[in-house]
Order: sequence, then structure tokens, then C-alpha cells
Amino acid sequence: MSIETATLATAWIHQPALGQRPARTLLVGAAKLSIFYSFGTLGFDLQAHSTTVTDDPAETISWLADALHVPPGRLLLWRAEDIVVPSLLAAAETARDAVAGARLLRELDLAFTREVIDVAEAHGGAAATSFDAIAHRHGLPFVSMSKAELAEAHRTGCHWAIRKHLAARAVATWRLWLAGREDAEPLIEKTEAWLATPDAEVRL
Repeated sequence: MSIETATLATAWIHQPALGQRPARTLLVGAAKLSIFYSFGTLGFDLQAHSTTVTDDPAETISWLADALHVPPGRLLLWRAEDIVVPSLLAAAETARDAVAGARLLRELDLAFTREVIDVAEAHGGAAATSFDAIAHRHGLPFVSMSKAELAEAHRTGCHWAIRKHLAARAVATWRLWLAGREDAEPLIEKTEAWLATPDAEVRL
């Protein structure tokens, strides 16, 4: 692997129309794991952000736009075409902060001109079983969060639960991709060494 790779995990809530309030898709969390070489050494950077009910709903939109401003050479997603990309587009297009939404659309457009890999394709694509089931099958740690649990974490301001869930998914997506590569043993070993360090813990 000679180019920077990043995995992206996102969480959103669909907010139905209510009175004069239009329907919206709220981007309530995102995590990005970057894998890169620096001076010949493989490095990892895990970041996450979340927005709950008492926050400005544009905060995570803006954070993700900034995170994608310098797009990685390779972007790994899970269920990109039928879940992640449509939800990100909906969040940007229905955002109350039109400027933040427009910035995210621009950065997504630039990121998607690079190599984008849907890791779910190797597991059935749109017909894949749940991410948690696939991670469990491969013996990879994950943090489960149902739609109801996500809504409750958003309602109660539980940033840690949202970020921990998404960070674990970003890491597991990277490891699932590695599991499908024949030449990945050195990367797997380096990933496991990094996971044993405090740097692998996402910060609130």
C-alpha cells in the first residue's frame, strides 16, 4: 500500500416533517481512520465527531467536510451505493446551514473522484447481512448500536456512545478489507500492533 487509505463510518437520523418543519436527514456522527506512510513508517490516525440534540446540527457536517478536504487516495466504505452515499447527500442537501451542506457536497465530489471501494461487495453488496454479523464472523471487535439506541444517544447527548460505535466500525471496515487481500499480512501485523496502543482509542 503506497497511497493513503481512509475508512469512513457515518450515522444519521431521518427527521420526518413536522408542521412547518421539512423532513431532514441529520448527520449525527462520523469516524475516519486514516492509514498512511510517513518517512517510511506506517501510521494510523483515528478521529470521530458527533452532534446531539443540543448541538448545532451542522457541526458534524462541517467536521466531515474538513476531514475530506484533502481526500485520501483510496476511500473504504461499507454499503456505499445504497446507504452511505445517499444518506450523506441527503444530510448535505437538507441541512439548515446551506453553506455547510454545500461544502460537504463539494468535498464528497472531490473524494469520490479518487478510488472508492465498497468493502461490502465482497460480502454480498446490497444483499449483505448486517455489518455486525460480518464483523462477528471474522472475529473482529465491533460496538453494536441499533437505530433506537442511536436516537436515544442523540436525544440524551451521549457523544461517547456514538463515537465509540463509529470508531469501532471504521477500524473493522479496514480490517475486513485487509482480510480479503492476499498480500496483507504485513499490514495486518502493523494494524494489530497499533491497536494495542493508546492511540487506537478514539477521543471524546
